Amino acid sequence: MIFTSSKLLLRRKSSRLLPQNFLSCKRFNSDYAPPISSFSYIHDDALSDMKKEEIAKHMQNLGPFPNYSNILNPQHFYQNKVLLDYSKKHPHPVSLRQLAGYGNTLTKQKIINSANFVRVELPIRLTMRIRDLQVLPFGVVNNFHMAQIYESYYHSFNAFRKIDKINTIEENEKFCAVLSTLLDDHTFNLSHLMMGALEVSIAESLPQEQLDSFMSSMLRSRISRRLIVEEHLSLSENYRKKPYDKKPPHYLGEIFQNCKAVDHFNDVAKKVKESLCHQYPQAKQLPKLEIDGDLDCEFQFMVPHLHYMLHEILRNSFEATLNTSKGETLPPVKVTIIDSKQDVIFRISDQGGGLHHDNLKSVWSFGKSPELARKSLANFHRIPGLQLYSNLQVTASGSSVVKPKEANTNDNDVEWTSGKKRSTLEDLMARPHEFKLGMGLPMCSVYADYWNGALQMNSLEGYGSDTSLTLKKLGYHSNVIQLDRA
Repeated sequence: MIFTSSKLLLRRKSSRLLPQNFLSCKRFNSDYAPPISSFSYIHDDALSDMKKEEIAKHMQNLGPFPNYSNILNPQHFYQNKVLLDYSKKHPHPVSLRQLAGYGNTLTKQKIINSANFVRVELPIRLTMRIRDLQVLPFGVVNNFHMAQIYESYYHSFNAFRKIDKINTIEENEKFCAVLSTLLDDHTFNLSHLMMGALEVSIAESLPQEQLDSFMSSMLRSRISRRLIVEEHLSLSENYRKKPYDKKPPHYLGEIFQNCKAVDHFNDVAKKVKESLCHQYPQAKQLPKLEIDGDLDCEFQFMVPHLHYMLHEILRNSFEATLNTSKGETLPPVKVTIIDSKQDVIFRISDQGGGLHHDNLKSVWSFGKSPELARKSLANFHRIPGLQLYSNLQVTASGSSVVKPKEANTNDNDVEWTSGKKRSTLEDLMARPHEFKLGMGLPMCSVYADYWNGALQMNSLEGYGSDTSLTLKKLGYHSNVIQLDRA
């Protein structure tokens, strides 16, 4: 596979769309030739005669209209006018308290209003991210993975803007089927975003600070959009099963669950240890997890987000302890839980040797050195079942097609559920332990920050590290957490 297949976004059609730093982009400097070193994820036989013949098959993808693209065609440049009209609109700020209060007591009209809010809001929010992609330097936006994200976002934008106003519960059922299908069809975007960042690091085509800002914006926007969609699916299913059922005063929504901190730490630690056993069979015993502090601490949170953050932190601590400890008895990884009125604080301490002070800052960045980025990218390609090409469908005229699953009872009905959806975070946690990606802590930092929390690390080189994860109790901050990070 050519990992930087070109998608020009039709900037050759008009010089006005070219970014100002187009010519300064390192990737298009004729004197610049990125070295293929031993760190490259390209195999040793990459330039053999057989490989050259395989690479030649992809040459047609180096133009503005690659043949694998369902979106980028000669008409796309002119369709940009529609996008620009949407870019003049503004997203509607909505707090978690508003979202939860809306679902406290459900009525038919509330469901219909919620559906129309999602129908109008999502294309506006998608437009903002599409425009962010369009103004990136050419050497970034034509990256294969970034182009896949662009195509995915434009597909959704194109689909949503053509949906008519929803007036009945029956129309909402069909709308929910579309939402549910899009949630599943677009799970691959997170992997593409992470792999794109690594390839941008290899090419050094975007400054690290700018790459971090772009990645944080894209991730926060993704969280907000999916939260709005999942909340509407949850409201619709609740109304379908228990119409007019009144929720308790502290209700935040079905997608938020009551979490007992000790139980979730133990569950995540068990999964981490199971993955470590395959890589460290020589270890007679794995580090123990010792938990102290406020053991009865409970709070409401999104479980996939919580598990991902705990998983990446514990994974680092367990592995560091195994790599640095030589004795038969390994020092434990200690967790201290602090339960305050408005916050929950987790302190995770290990004796895994720590990090050099100069390396602490780099662990929070999505930008990596070309050598490290190549290693991480190689691991991405080894993850079983990784989806690289989208299954998005477009008609000959360029209209986006979304095909919900048909119900078994009636061909005119569609099937959907707000239950457990496909999760890229779960796929990343389930990957073999030896496939290190170098993206765990930067991702966790964005997720913690989104919920007005914080993730910090202190390290004593030669001894160990202390990682502090602060999460705000959503019930006390539901009027502050704005879902307008579009």
